Amino acid sequence: MLHEAGTPSHQLEGLVVSCAQRLGLEVYVYATPTSINISVGLPGAQRVTNFRVDPGSPKLALLEATYRVADKVVCGELDAPGGVAALLSVQARRRSASTLVICLGYALFSAGAAQFLGGSWREMLGAFPVGFTVGAALALARGRRERELLSEFGGAAVAMFVSACIVALLASQGVSISLSIVSLAGVVTLLPGLALATAMSELSTRNLASGSARFMGAVTTLVVVGMGTAIGARIASALDLVGTVVTPLQASTPTQDHIERIIGTMAIAAGMTVALQARLARAPVVLAACVFGWLAAETSRALVDPVLVPCLAATIVGVGGNLYARWRHRPTLAIVLPGLGLLLPGSIGFRGVQGLIASDTAAGLNTAVSAMIIGASLAAGLLIANAIVPSPRNV
Repeated sequence: MLHEAGTPSHQLEGLVVSCAQRLGLEVYVYATPTSINISVGLPGAQRVTNFRVDPGSPKLALLEATYRVADKVVCGELDAPGGVAALLSVQARRRSASTLVICLGYALFSAGAAQFLGGSWREMLGAFPVGFTVGAALALARGRRERELLSEFGGAAVAMFVSACIVALLASQGVSISLSIVSLAGVVTLLPGLALATAMSELSTRNLASGSARFMGAVTTLVVVGMGTAIGARIASALDLVGTVVTPLQASTPTQDHIERIIGTMAIAAGMTVALQARLARAPVVLAACVFGWLAAETSRALVDPVLVPCLAATIVGVGGNLYARWRHRPTLAIVLPGLGLLLPGSIGFRGVQGLIASDTAAGLNTAVSAMIIGASLAAGLLIANAIVPSPRNV
């Protein structure tokens, strides 16, 4: 259940071992994105269980509920049978969001992302239907493995094509908006920025097998999304929706309109509540974490050189998440995941892949390396935060 909720391997292993120690068991855990191995007993007399699993994605509601059960076991409030019964109860209460809620969540996330990518309210409005379309594509792919494996590629292609249609339609009415910003905001929910940062975190904690596998998975997703947008751009060009094939997206400076920034932050928080599968009642906490992460980034920019901003911001967010976890007895990731949402390197890595697809190899590689450096900086910042204020119960 922890793996399904997107818990990094080193944190999953630590929490399971903590529960085992409380129950008087000798346990060895080895977790990767696609398998979990648990050995119970002393060496030479162990019982081994293997699980074949799919790579988990962040599910805050499941993570928090599972963490509460594990915390009660570690604290001695529940024995093993009671813990199992509590976990089964958590599984029975799980509910999937409706297709409409998923579509609206992704639409709001894309609209808010457009503002942080340098767009105005026009780009925000243009990105809204693009994100809605991506959410619909992902929702329709649920439950069918062959569709799920193509969801990122198909969603990216559709997002690029819909972005071109919207830009062309508005241009015919005399309204000009940026195709680069709208298209990137539309596919931002498909980008593996969180997986890349998690991979760097696992590598930095010497979980080399899990970190390497997750890193390659993130790179593969970036390439798939990049190819999808390239296909969508080609189709749009063939239909004369855009004058030329879309060039790699360039970095933008966010606008300074405070009202738009507030609206963008609230839209991202609402979308992140859906994307991270948090309970609706936890939406204010997600919003607070997003604002905290943005303030940490702005404070870091004012204090240190740009190259150190991700590390310092991640340190601030990590310390805040650990303090919140100690205060409210909840997993640190409940604050860290949405708090780092605006710092993740997915969009930068995507620009690098687009550069490679457009045969701009030097610029593409430079941008891709920048994404890796940002991911490593975020991982280093979280390690520093755990050294300053250790996280309780490993999560």
